[in-house]
Amino acid sequence: MKICKNCGKKSDGTYCSNCGQKMALERISLHYVLHEIFHFFTHLEKGFLFTTVRLLTNPGDTIINYVEGKRKPYQPPVSYFLVWITIYLLSLYGLEKIFGENRVIDYEDYFGPGASTRYAISHLSLVLTTVAPFQALYIYLFATRPQLNYFETLVAVIYGLGTIIALQFLFVVMALLNYLISVHAVPLIYSDIFKIGYIIWMIFSLAKHFPIRFKLAKFILIIVLMFGTFTLWRTALLPWLLDWLHIVH
Repeated sequence: MKICKNCGKKSDGTYCSNCGQKMALERISLHYVLHEIFHFFTHLEKGFLFTTVRLLTNPGDTIINYVEGKRKPYQPPVSYFLVWITIYLLSLYGLEKIFGENRVIDYEDYFGPGASTRYAISHLSLVLTTVAPFQALYIYLFATRPQLNYFETLVAVIYGLGTIIALQFLFVVMALLNYLISVHAVPLIYSDIFKIGYIIWMIFSLAKHFPIRFKLAKFILIIVLMFGTFTLWRTALLPWLLDWLHIVH
């Protein structure tokens, strides 16, 4: 019989019969840390990379599969979004620590005057999730109802945001390669090409699953509303709100 190091109960199995923790634990070492990092990126919920690829190549089918109950192969939407946000922010932090602020990517007051942009970048998950309910509302009103309810549509938007952040990470890699070759920063606003492109692709792929009247007109309206809302939020409303709340000066 062994004693569980987590709860102190005795058990003779591989896992504790009381709390479920593994009885034989590897001591934390360099090998342990490297294994955990590798496991994180290759086995996260057993579907992180698979979900990313599927959302890039066929977002409509992926979202419908998840909403209709085929969920085991996929990373859940909220954790999918949060993992990509974490990876993206760590990459930005690394670039700033190694090369300096605005050396590889020039933020160019993307989220308003200097302090507003710095705050928005460091709190990006909050900044993006604030507009997510509005983006879901546009898609719900003009495309997915009544087949999907509002919250099922919100899942589609969260998946879309996570994939856009994945593309932002690709933008970071491209900006780094550009800097190493030319020693010039790439303006962050160039990454909007990825955002617009993926929003168009996701809405088009998703809309194929619904019998929508005046599909092209509604398709264009959704794109304009989604990107227009985000642009208004980042350039005007967010800087005003941060100043009004005295968060930045």
